[in-house]
Amino acid sequence: MMYSFLDRLINLGLPRTRDFQGVNPNSFDGHGNYSIGMREQSVFPEIRFDALGKPRGMDVCITTTAKTDNEAQKLLSLLGMPFRQGVSTAPLVRKKKLKAVHFDSKKSKGRK
Repeated sequence: MMYSFLDRLINLGLPRTRDFQGVNPNSFDGHGNYSIGMREQSVFPEIRFDALGKPRGMDVCITTTAKTDNEAQKLLSLLGMPFRQGVSTAPLVRKKKLKAVHFDSKKSKGRK
C-alpha cells in the first residue's frame, strides 16, 4: 500500500506540481527519514477539486530503515525520487535565538 502511494507521489504528484524542479535533498532529519510539504493535494488525480472546496496542502513523511541521511537519499533515488540538482547537502548551521536577557538594557541588574 505504501509503495503504491510512494509510486503515485513520485510519478504523478510531484511532476504535476507547479514549477517543480525536484525535491530538496536537505529535508532529511538526520536519522534517514525524509519529509516533504505539498501546497496542493489536487495534483493527485484521485482527489476531485470540488470535493476539497479550497486548495489544501499536505505533509508527507517517509520513514526508512536507513541509518544515515546519505543511505536514505541513495534508497529514495533508486526508487525514483527526483532530488534537485545543484543543492548542497551539507547540514545547515542553525543560529541560536537570543532572548532579551542576552542584551544590555537600560535596566541593569544592579538598578531597580
